Amino acid sequence: MRYFNYLSHGDRKSLFFREPAPFDKTTEREMLRSAVGGLLYIPGGNPTIAQILQTGKVQGLASMAICLEDAVGDQEREEAVLNVEKQLSDIRRALLGGSLSRDRLPLLFVRVKDVDMLERLAGLFVENSPVLTGVILPKTTRESLQRALSIVETINQEAKEPFYIMPILESVELMLCDDRISLLRELASIAEPFFDRILNIRIGATDLCGLYGIRRNVDTPIYQVATVASCIADIVRVFGLGDRYTISGPVWEYYSTIARARALQNWSEVEGLMQEVALDQQNGICGKTCVHPTQLLPVQASYAVPYERYHDAVAILGGDPGRVGVMPSIRHNKMNELKPHALWANKMLRQAELYGVYQENTDAKGLLRAVYNEGDYL
Repeated sequence: MRYFNYLSHGDRKSLFFREPAPFDKTTEREMLRSAVGGLLYIPGGNPTIAQILQTGKVQGLASMAICLEDAVGDQEREEAVLNVEKQLSDIRRALLGGSLSRDRLPLLFVRVKDVDMLERLAGLFVENSPVLTGVILPKTTRESLQRALSIVETINQEAKEPFYIMPILESVELMLCDDRISLLRELASIAEPFFDRILNIRIGATDLCGLYGIRRNVDTPIYQVATVASCIADIVRVFGLGDRYTISGPVWEYYSTIARARALQNWSEVEGLMQEVALDQQNGICGKTCVHPTQLLPVQASYAVPYERYHDAVAILGGDPGRVGVMPSIRHNKMNELKPHALWANKMLRQAELYGVYQENTDAKGLLRAVYNEGDYL
């Protein structure tokens, strides 16, 4: 799998100073944790999941979550579980049989309803470990996280390839506890012995907003919803310290095809998404839950690293902090401090490896224009 692999050779050369590198589920965790990027959710009851992967129907699909929780109704959940069993079996056979190549297999996760379902489906996940990257655990609590991590450890002992977990922090307890930082530190303490099994820490802002009857407008980034924004800040404060974990951002509910947006002369869905991804990154978050294929390219394009930012990161890590404390940026427009900016620089180079580096006069909007050939917009 490689980001933007659908671009022509000429477009890649004109857009990227450094092209994205390939990855798959066996890539080392330190790199893979940033590769999840825009994670496309698909209902577990969808009977065409294997077909979607084999045909490459969704352009740019690099990571997918098959959802057995909120995306399916309570009365159809068991039928959806049976469908997931069939779809995973079909995907595994296609991969082993050669009709699905590994470079077209996205990072693939199953979002279970709860830890009881994880325990019940553990054997299924072991059997399909060649195609599954891991599992997603919603509404994570101290008790469910402890159980789930133990189950995932057992799956790894039996599986042929690495199997990860991505807990979602979105519980009532998280919002109502008197000391949220202490609770988050407890969760971090539970997670620490299983650090290598945790690929991302995810934030379920829609569920958190729903507790208060709040639904965001298309012009309202999550960071303007004060109750939830404070919770996100606390999650980053605990799990983001030292870049120990990659924290993935919440869903953006609005979507639109580029053609529809252009016809209506209304780019709010696309602009709002890209604005929130920019705010995610500014707040230490990398990754976004996507509810529609049209969200994938704007998210992925936002993770490719600007030319100036990349060269600043290279210069920071190439400097000698014993001899130099500060240096000007390559454009002499800001200060680069070797020690305070070192962690940031490491994150930028990891992101650059996966998503590429733009040419000096190119950016995410330029990539969107090149893909959709829709002229000047955004």
